[in-house]
Amino acid sequence: MTFWRLTFSDRFDYSSPSGISIPIALSSAIDNQVVLRPQLDTGSTYCVFQPLYAELLGLRSEQGVQRRIRTARGSFTAFGHEVTLTVGQLEWQAVVYFAVSEDFPINVVGRSGFLDRLQVGIVDYEQLLYMAPYGEP
Repeated sequence: MTFWRLTFSDRFDYSSPSGISIPIALSSAIDNQVVLRPQLDTGSTYCVFQPLYAELLGLRSEQGVQRRIRTARGSFTAFGHEVTLTVGQLEWQAVVYFAVSEDFPINVVGRSGFLDRLQVGIVDYEQLLYMAPYGEP
């Protein structure tokens, strides 16, 4: 039998009926910051947020990189911007997307810009999420 050991620097309780939500701060280059609790979506390629958050960060959404994002329910247009993500003690730069539609229903963090930067452990029975920067012992 082989055993694997992982070490994590941060732990979050996600006890919520709506899924695994994580406290995150988004910061823009003009030093605006917003704090929110997006859902962790391991099936999502991108981090996607409601357009209100681009506005609060002082970003002109339509000046970002346009992308058509497909989901099981259809597709939508979003614009990508580089921001700083802060989760607990961890902080990094990433391109995230802001949906165009004002009635976009959810904020999610996905693989590109979030999971690809971290080691993640989930103990669902205890509703705990463990995180550490990728590549640290």
